[in-house]
Formats: sequence, C-alpha cells, structure tokens
Amino acid sequence: MKHRAARSWQKISIRVDARMTDAVSAYLAALTDSGLEISVPENGQTKTAAAFPIETITAYVPIVLTEPDGDPAAKKIEDLKQFLTKAERIFPYCPAPVLHIETIMEEDWGKNWKSFFTSLQISPTLTIKPSWETAEPFQGEGEDKKLVIEIDPGLAFGTGHHASTQLALLLLEELFQDSGRRFEKILDVGTGSGILAMACGLFGAREVVAIDNDPDAVETATQNVLRNHLEGRVAVSGREVSSLKAGFDLIVANITHDILADLAKLLASLINPRGFLVLSGILKGEQECSVVGIYEKNGLACIKSLVKDEWAALQFQKK
Repeated sequence: MKHRAARSWQKISIRVDARMTDAVSAYLAALTDSGLEISVPENGQTKTAAAFPIETITAYVPIVLTEPDGDPAAKKIEDLKQFLTKAERIFPYCPAPVLHIETIMEEDWGKNWKSFFTSLQISPTLTIKPSWETAEPFQGEGEDKKLVIEIDPGLAFGTGHHASTQLALLLLEELFQDSGRRFEKILDVGTGSGILAMACGLFGAREVVAIDNDPDAVETATQNVLRNHLEGRVAVSGREVSSLKAGFDLIVANITHDILADLAKLLASLINPRGFLVLSGILKGEQECSVVGIYEKNGLACIKSLVKDEWAALQFQKK
C-alpha cells in the first residue's frame, strides 16, 4: 500500500483581550476555513464590565510546499498579521494581540494528542472514551441505558472535548429522547472522526450517512465505526454532499460558518418535510445570527440554540 507523504501544519495561537475575541475569531475562521479552539479565560476569570481576561485563539493551517505560487499557509499568516495590525487601531482600548506561530509535524501530532485525550461524560447517558482506555459496560435498558462511544481520532478532528461537538451531541440526544420522533435516515456532513454519526447510531437511527472530503477523516471514521460495531447503521464515505438525494429526517453538520452558509440551500433541499437540522461550529453572536437568518430564508425555523464558551449550536425544523 502506498502511503502519502507526511503532513505538517502551522499552529496559529493568538492571545487577545476578550473584547476582541469575536472579531479575531471570525476573521481567523474565515481565513483558515477550519475549526478554532478558544481557551477558557486565564486564572478562571469571567467576563465582567470591569475586567476583561486574556483568551487564546488557536487554529491550524496545513503547509503545502508543492503549490506553484508558494506555500498558502505563509500567505495566510501574512494576511493575519495585517489584520491584527488593523485590529489594534479598531480596539485602541485593548492591549495588542500577541501572535505565536509553531510548526507541527504529523508524526509529532500522532504521538502527542494521546496525552490530553481522556474519557469525557457528555451527558448522564453518554460517555466518549479513547480506544486505549477500558470501556464501561452498557448498563440499564431504554432511557436508562448508558452509552459509550470509543474513538481513536487519528488525524481527524473530533474527540468530543471541543465545545462545538459537545453542543451538537446534546442537541442530538435531546431529539432522540423525544419518544414522538423517529429518525430513519440521517446525514452527517463533515464527519471527521465520526463521533456525531456514531452517536446517532447508538441513539437508535436506522441509517446514518457520514461524509467527509478529507481521506484521512474517512479512514479514521470508518475504523471508529467498526470499533463500535456500528457498520450496520453508519456508512462512511468521501461522497460530495451535492451527489446526495433528498430524504433525510435529520442532518447534522459541525463545520465552519462560511461552509454552512454556502450549503444552506442544498441542505434544506435534502431534509424531509418537518425534518430537523443541527448545526454547530458557529461562533456565538454575529455568526450565530447570520446562520439563523440564512437558514430561515431557506425554509427552516430555528427552534433551539445552545451556547458554551464562545460557541453556539442551533436546532432547526423544516417548515
């Protein structure tokens, strides 16, 4: 089997005054077209009118040395530096942002992520655990049954520790716990490690279609599905969402604001009447309002939102 060359990334970390977080996060998410990590305020502080903590925003950009016009990661970092200079003028009452760039090699990534990935209880009935820890046995029946998702994220994002994933899982679990709703066919767009698709399978979905345009994610999610004995319910592939036909009772997508905005019309067309949509990977505030507006124009009503840290997840129902 021929393996691709090892990858490397530029890890971008920006320390900012909390009052700048939304603006800088929105720009960085659009620039990198990827998910972000926003740290908990230092020293356990919370935002108040009198004190604004420093927060750290982190993103990863792949290094590509084969592009004829040079490495796009380097260009993005230069654009980011220019934006941060402008941000200093827009927020003169805030300390200047501090940018730190670090190169992360794939072999280091594969060795190091295990050190911080531990079991995590998402809800009273759902736990996510790494493959190298001993699983708790299933307990109880029906609503009292304890569910465990065992994953090895490999080179795909999705351990359940990020707020956007946790919010999506909570909204999905709530939908399945409503005894009046039955979901026969579900679509997970941008499945990553497969965590949301597998959760739907464990919650009781009959068929889950999980897609991702990253071959590493497809391979990782496929292995995780096998590890959790869900191959009869969850099918993972690299299919394009545009190749799918309508008929989904529920669609879930934990990706970036801009991609969600571009997919709005298509996703809305794939959902059955009175079907549901769960979106995550959205920054609360401006991005949250933007997504609600775009999807409501495409025939979906926002019926619930959850917020954690700087992130929001939204639940829609097709009118």
